[in-house]
Amino acid sequence: MKHRWIAAWLIQIAEMAAVCLVQALSHGAGAGLYAALLWGAVPLAGMLTACRAVRRGLLNYAAWIAPPACLFAVHYAVWRFSPAPGAGILTAFLSLIGAAAGEVLRLRKDGKDRRPASGK
Repeated sequence: MKHRWIAAWLIQIAEMAAVCLVQALSHGAGAGLYAALLWGAVPLAGMLTACRAVRRGLLNYAAWIAPPACLFAVHYAVWRFSPAPGAGILTAFLSLIGAAAGEVLRLRKDGKDRRPASGK
């Protein structure tokens, strides 16, 4: 499939939009839950979706963009203010790590890992 990356990116955006919507709606449920989802669940979901998107065919240099963008876009759409900027930076950083991990896993699956098997 020539344009698999488009489907991978759309799936990632949909997954992150759903996670970020739950996080944004938790604002009314209590400060503890809101903070836990903002600083824990959203960055981890960003890392996982970036890894899966790369393994599905998205370029690893683009896979980290959707999670923080979805965080800010969904939060602003729901509440008309953005979440803490640090949470967006953490989400971007962990998404970058997830994208790199996805690239490594993809290369290993394709047999392009050139390291010796013994690790020496």
